[in-house]
Amino acid sequence: MQNSLDKKHPYYSDFKLILRSIIGISLGIFLFLLFFQPFSPQNPDFNNKLLILAAFGGITLILLWLMRIIIPSIFSGIFSSQKWTINKEIFWAFLFVISNSVAFVFFAKYVGKIHITFHIVTIIVILTLIATVVLVVINEYHFLKKQLRGLQSVEIKNDDDILFEENVEVEFESENKSEYFKLYLNQIILIKSANNYIEVIFQEEEKISKKLIRNTLKNTEILFSKYTEIIRCHRSCMVNKNHIQKVSKGNDGLILSLINYPQEIHVSRQYALKVKEALKKG
Repeated sequence: MQNSLDKKHPYYSDFKLILRSIIGISLGIFLFLLFFQPFSPQNPDFNNKLLILAAFGGITLILLWLMRIIIPSIFSGIFSSQKWTINKEIFWAFLFVISNSVAFVFFAKYVGKIHITFHIVTIIVILTLIATVVLVVINEYHFLKKQLRGLQSVEIKNDDDILFEENVEVEFESENKSEYFKLYLNQIILIKSANNYIEVIFQEEEKISKKLIRNTLKNTEILFSKYTEIIRCHRSCMVNKNHIQKVSKGNDGLILSLINYPQEIHVSRQYALKVKEALKKG
């Protein structure tokens, strides 16, 4: 059970998605209290009642903004996908439920002049739990939707090969297991050695991005040994053959021109034959 909770879990950092979600959830709380009136402020003035009920939605908005946008942006290292886990996500959601419920109770008692009973506390906790579940469902839905968009085709190889999904997700992990990130195989353009690190250059929608992680190219070559798409072309470089646009001859051997990548990649004589064979198979 503990091992399952310690598994890495992506932290949702899409600002626009989170903003739309917390505004929608806060508005939903206000409308629920307005139309169903599970408890009503002791105020004869309708406009004042409306403001008090709106304030409950405002409390949720502020807390979600603080816990899902402000704090993660300040402590980005803690909330990074490399360090975020399922148990951290559960703890953070639990902390919001407690904070929001306590804030609701205090506001209801001292501002709304509502007599607090066990029934009212239960309604507040359930309402906060529903808000948390809705946020989790929205995030999971968009995460799965993003994954499904990436899945394109499946290629079945012979018995000596694996069943290869063109857009299978590959995990890059540091040597000390403290950092990791995931990419779809067809996103990867090339992987270069950078001293004690590897630099992964990949395509994210229309943009070319880079990520550094502490590992060796030798370990990375072992990781990609089951994927024929990634080929070693130099002692310090591996490329995705699906991103090769043109192969030409230079003074020192073959030169690879990649799609959407401005720099030419030189193929060392040691790997020239393997590159040619890999491209013929492709």
